[in-house]
Order: sequence, then structure tokens, then C-alpha cells
Amino acid sequence: MSLLAPLTIAALVAAVVAALLPDVARRRTPGSLATWPAAVATVFATVGLASALATDDDIAGAALMLLVVALTAVVQTYASRTLRGDPRSRGFFALSSLAAVGSVTAIAADDVVLLAAGWTVGTVSTIALVSTGGAGPQTRVAVSRSAVALLAGDAALWAATVVAVALTGSTSLAALATLDPGAAATVSVLVAGAAVARAGSFPLHGWLPATAAASTPVSALLHAGFVNAGALLLLRTASVPSAVGPWVVAAAGAITMIIATLAMLTRPDVKGRLVHSTAAQMGFLLLACGLGAFGVALVHAIGHALFKASLFLGAGSAVEHAVKLRASARSTRSARGAILGAAAVLVTGAVTLVASGAADHGAAVLLLFAGATATTAGARIGGSGSPVGARAALLTGLVALTAAYIAVVFPAAEELVPAKAADPAPAAVAAVVFVIAAASALAARQSGRIGDRLFALAFSWGRPPLPPTPPRIDTSWTPAPVDGPLEYRRF
Repeated sequence: MSLLAPLTIAALVAAVVAALLPDVARRRTPGSLATWPAAVATVFATVGLASALATDDDIAGAALMLLVVALTAVVQTYASRTLRGDPRSRGFFALSSLAAVGSVTAIAADDVVLLAAGWTVGTVSTIALVSTGGAGPQTRVAVSRSAVALLAGDAALWAATVVAVALTGSTSLAALATLDPGAAATVSVLVAGAAVARAGSFPLHGWLPATAAASTPVSALLHAGFVNAGALLLLRTASVPSAVGPWVVAAAGAITMIIATLAMLTRPDVKGRLVHSTAAQMGFLLLACGLGAFGVALVHAIGHALFKASLFLGAGSAVEHAVKLRASARSTRSARGAILGAAAVLVTGAVTLVASGAADHGAAVLLLFAGATATTAGARIGGSGSPVGARAALLTGLVALTAAYIAVVFPAAEELVPAKAADPAPAAVAAVVFVIAAASALAARQSGRIGDRLFALAFSWGRPPLPPTPPRIDTSWTPAPVDGPLEYRRF
């Protein structure tokens, strides 16, 4: 742990203290004084990343540390305006700073005990953050589900820590590589359980959709920073010599990615779609970690965090934007333009893949998912009703970004994260997952028994069970039951 990491942690602890200080002048949102120490922590984390790049020492950890601290500072600045007048604002600033303390401690830790301690501080703080959403039924469901799933993951991590320390006689992360096969399998499975729980993936996926009831700043922190920690844990424990954990992680990620993608399409609300989008992205992240592609996972985690934070912080204007779109005249879509747009991206990606040598990379199969996303975007742009010049400009930018990702970002990511999994799952797993995901997406869009069942499965994915209702006689206006999650009430 470098000197900059303790300085960053100290600044975040100061943010916790500042959030609890009373504002005598009453000119600020209670607790918003925490934004200043958080900004100082961001400076320390930035210097830490620059130092890591200069010395080529734990660049992944330094990048994730800066991501967590910077997102906390940005979201707190946003909350200092949006939470004005909210009686729970002081709790938000204190708990968000404390969650950042736990995350940074886990990132900077070089031994398993300190990592587990920071991990648990982050978990408990986040559960408390979810509870700041109020006393309604949705918040109670979110808190109970989060507590059960996340604390179960923490218990698995502490069990793995106890086993590792007891058998190796050391708390060092490097000592994990000396575990015998039986102990390695046990530790690997327990660590995988902790990562799956934190990522909100199957079978511990129920807590993440329930947190849609949380306030926008809490949701931004959850989806942009908290859930990404599973990749860090798997990176730090990559030296465990067992294939069991990677298989568990890859299977959980694959199932979550496929079903959560379909579930996202069934949600009519903005935050619900964003929640399931996060679950699907975390499924891909776990799949990449299971294959040992930690560099791809790191780039994906950072990109997803920045993108999802902006979406959640802008969720309040999404309804207004949708109303404007509906009020505007709809332009005719071009089928020929959609085909040309998709073909341009697909051909560029294939040529770049061969010419750059990225096809020989061990994790090249993961580019199937990026390629499918880029091709779909190309079809949307090419088929839109925008002027031809605007579509051409957007397609040119998309093609350039696709080529840059394949030729530069993808191979450079693995260079930034030199850690290699001791026994990863085979790359063919990703190819099978891609085929299943594509087939299920096509089937869900069709009418018929299979499509209906897929829709029902996706619609119920991660939702609380239906509340019991007393027998009643339906009329033209039957009031909904007064308890249970709002999403199940009939109006």
C-alpha cells in the first residue's frame, strides 16, 4: 500500500466527520460539507494513479480507487442540491463517504484480512444507504433483500479468509497461490460467492432490482461503483489454484447477463430499465473474470461506471425528454440505411480484428458481445430518420471507435492488468453464451408459447413475490391493496 492510499482514506474519513458537523449558518444542505474532503481525496487518488502509471505498479487498483473516490465526490456534489430539504441528507453524505472508505481500503489492501474488513465496511454502509430511501414498503423490501444477499456474500468472504490464513499461516494475498487443491477449491468457491453477491448476479440477484426504490444519488453510487467491486475481488484472488471458482463465476455471470438483458426490455420505468441493464453488464463482467480476462473486465467496469452514473443522475429529466420525443413528428425509418449501417460496423470490426492481431488474443471471443452491441448501434443510426449527413457523421464516429477498441483498447487493457488467473474457464464458454443470448433475444421478440414464456421469466426476474390479497369482488373500480410493492398494485 503506497503512502497516497492512506492519505486518500484519511481524507474520506474527514468527509465522514464533516458530514456530521452542524451547519450553524444553515445555508447548506445538511452534511454537504463532506464534498470538500471528498474533493481532496480525489486529488490524492489522481496523484496515486499518475504514480502507478509512472512506476507500472498496480495500475488497476489505482484506477479503481480514483473511480470510486471521484464518483463519490461527483454524486455528493449533485446531492448537495437535489437533497436540499431532505431530512435524511446528512445520513447520505456520512454513509456515502464511509462506503468509499471501505471500498478504497479493500482496493489498497495487500492482505486478505484488511481486504475483507474494507469489503464489509462498504457492505454495511451501502445497506444503510439504501435504508435512507424512507419507510415505505419498497424501501423495506430493498433493505431486507440487500442485507440478506450482501451479508451472505460477506460471510463467504470471511470464511474464505479464515480458511486461507489458517492453512497458509499468512495474511498476504500472495500466499493464496500456495493453497493445496482441496483448500484452493473451497476458497475459490467462497470468493466467487462473495463476488456474485456484490455484483447482484444469479442466484443472489434479487437485491439489485429491489434497490430501484432508492434515491437517485444512492442509485448512482450503487450502480456506478459498488457493484463493480466483484471484479476487484476476483482480480486480487486470481492466484488461487482452482478452476472451480472461475466456473462458478462464469456460469453465474452468463445466466444473469442473458436473463437480465431480457428483463430490461420488460420494464416500463426508467430506473427499472437501468437496474436490469446494470445486472446484465455485471453478468458480462463476471463472465470476463471467469475467463481470466481481467483487463477487459477493468475497462468494462470503468466505462460502465461512468456511463451508468451519468444515466442515473440524468434520470430525472428522462420523462421530459420522452414527452418531447413523442410530441415531435416521427420520421420514417430506412431499412436500407439500417442494413448499410450494420454492415459498415461489422466489416470494419472484422477487418480490424484480423489486421491488428487481436483475433489471436485469448479473450478475443468476448469481442463478440462488443461487436454485436456496435453492430446494433450502427443499424439504429443508419436506419434513423435523421438527415443523411448526420447519420454519416455518427456512423463514421462509431466505426472509428469500434476499430480503436479492437486494435488499441482491447490489447492494451491486458497489459495494464498483468495478473493471470491460475486456472480460468475455457474461452469456448463465452461463445456458447453468445449463441444462447442471441437465440433468446430473437425468440423473446416472437409471438408464441416460447416467446410468452421468455417474457414471463424476464418480467418476474428479481421481483418480490406477489403480496397476498384477500378475496374481493371486482368492480369497474377496485382499489388496490394498501401493502406490498408498488409495482404490483393495480390502478
